[in-house]
Amino acid sequence: MADTAWRDVYKAALLEVDPIKLPQRVEAAHRAIRKRLTENDEPLSKREFDDIDGALRILQFLTREAA
Repeated sequence: MADTAWRDVYKAALLEVDPIKLPQRVEAAHRAIRKRLTENDEPLSKREFDDIDGALRILQFLTREAA
Protein backbone atom coordinates (compact mmCIF):
# COMPACT_ATOMS: atom_id res chain seq x y z
CA MET A 1 0.00 0.00 0.00
CA ALA A 2 1.44 3.34 -1.07
CA ASP A 3 0.38 5.26 2.02
CA THR A 4 2.24 3.04 4.50
CA ALA A 5 5.68 4.64 4.06
CA TRP A 6 4.71 8.19 4.94
CA ARG A 7 2.60 7.00 7.87
CA ASP A 8 5.53 5.07 9.37
CA VAL A 9 7.87 8.05 9.13
CA TYR A 10 5.17 10.36 10.49
CA LYS A 11 4.58 8.06 13.47
CA ALA A 12 8.32 8.05 14.19
CA ALA A 13 8.18 11.87 14.39
CA LEU A 14 5.19 11.75 16.73
CA LEU A 15 6.92 9.29 19.04
CA GLU A 16 10.30 11.05 19.12
CA VAL A 17 11.12 12.18 22.66
CA ASP A 18 14.62 13.50 22.02
CA PRO A 19 14.35 17.24 21.29
CA ILE A 20 17.62 17.11 19.33
CA LYS A 21 16.30 14.41 16.97
CA LEU A 22 12.78 15.82 16.62
CA PRO A 23 13.55 18.33 13.84
CA GLN A 24 15.16 15.57 11.77
CA ARG A 25 12.16 13.31 12.28
CA VAL A 26 9.74 16.09 11.36
CA GLU A 27 11.72 16.88 8.20
CA ALA A 28 11.79 13.19 7.26
CA ALA A 29 8.01 13.05 7.69
CA HIS A 30 7.61 16.12 5.47
CA ARG A 31 9.79 14.50 2.79
CA ALA A 32 7.82 11.25 2.96
CA ILE A 33 4.53 13.13 2.63
CA ARG A 34 5.84 15.17 -0.31
CA LYS A 35 6.97 11.96 -1.98
CA ARG A 36 3.53 10.40 -1.50
CA LEU A 37 1.83 13.49 -2.91
CA THR A 38 3.95 13.37 -6.06
CA GLU A 39 3.65 9.62 -6.67
CA ASN A 40 1.55 8.55 -9.58
CA ASP A 41 1.36 4.87 -8.62
CA GLU A 42 -1.80 5.01 -6.57
CA PRO A 43 -4.10 8.04 -6.29
CA LEU A 44 -4.92 9.47 -2.89
CA SER A 45 -8.24 8.52 -1.39
CA LYS A 46 -10.30 11.17 0.37
CA ARG A 47 -9.38 9.58 3.69
CA GLU A 48 -5.66 9.59 2.96
CA PHE A 49 -5.87 13.20 1.77
CA ASP A 50 -7.55 14.16 5.04
CA ASP A 51 -4.98 12.14 7.02
CA ILE A 52 -2.12 13.96 5.26
CA ASP A 53 -3.77 17.31 5.95
CA GLY A 54 -4.03 16.46 9.64
CA ALA A 55 -0.47 15.13 9.75
CA LEU A 56 0.89 18.34 8.24
CA ARG A 57 -0.95 20.39 10.84
CA ILE A 58 0.47 18.30 13.67
CA LEU A 59 3.98 18.45 12.21
CA GLN A 60 3.66 22.24 12.07
CA PHE A 61 2.61 22.24 15.73
CA LEU A 62 5.57 20.03 16.68
CA THR A 63 7.92 22.38 14.84
CA ARG A 64 6.56 25.41 16.70
CA GLU A 65 6.70 23.66 20.06
CA ALA A 66 10.28 22.47 19.50
CA ALA A 67 11.48 26.00 18.72
